[in-house]
Amino acid sequence: MNVRAGKLDVRYELTGDAGLPVVTFVHGLAASLEIWSGQEERLSDRFRVLRYDLRAHGGTTAPAGPCSRHDLAADLVALLDALAIDRTAVVGHSAGGVVAQQTAVDFPSRVSALGLVGTASECNDKTAAWYSRCMEIAVAEGGAAVMKLMGMKPDRGPVPDGPGMAPVIAAMRTLNENPLTAALRSVSVPTMIVVGEKDFLGVGGSVILSRTIAGSEIEIVAGRGHGIYLEDPDWFANKLGDFLKRHAGLPPA
Repeated sequence: MNVRAGKLDVRYELTGDAGLPVVTFVHGLAASLEIWSGQEERLSDRFRVLRYDLRAHGGTTAPAGPCSRHDLAADLVALLDALAIDRTAVVGHSAGGVVAQQTAVDFPSRVSALGLVGTASECNDKTAAWYSRCMEIAVAEGGAAVMKLMGMKPDRGPVPDGPGMAPVIAAMRTLNENPLTAALRSVSVPTMIVVGEKDFLGVGGSVILSRTIAGSEIEIVAGRGHGIYLEDPDWFANKLGDFLKRHAGLPPA
């Protein structure tokens, strides 16, 4: 389905009974809402599950001009407004985790809990250079080339708009000169941090998050990589459901 939300035409899926608390899943770069289908299947009996495509990804439009992390957070809140959702737990993977963090900082009243998966609040010069390379490829070769660069299988979902996603990648690159870390000290909602021991981004960013967000919980999962919710969807759904039960007053497993 699509809905007008702020300046975007946003593709989304919302499942589960209207009376259930909402959990919103945010995908990473070059992915789409389909990446969370395994979690939707496992959790929609207990939660109202919202999945959506970031701008320039999947079926969501790509507005002209630059894009900031604040814009990406505002995109999510505009979608919540359009769907009459007051508050939600937000679970984000990789770049989606950055969107989740920024939303909790910019719009604290809209976020009931955070799930941060294989993500970080800052990036070093090497990662910033990698983002720059991704931007160049997105503009010159298109979204399919970016998917290939990021190791995304073509059956994971729609191909993103290459030139349109370049500003989104640029927003992630700003974690180098303008980290989110200090701002996260204001976040007080229950926060679950999960990272695979073999995540190609390393576990350091998750450790920094755990030391910054008061009361957060972190688990470094042996033998798992960057897409832990894809590698072991049952484990992840149980982990998330238990966390929300214990810390956010949401339905038990």
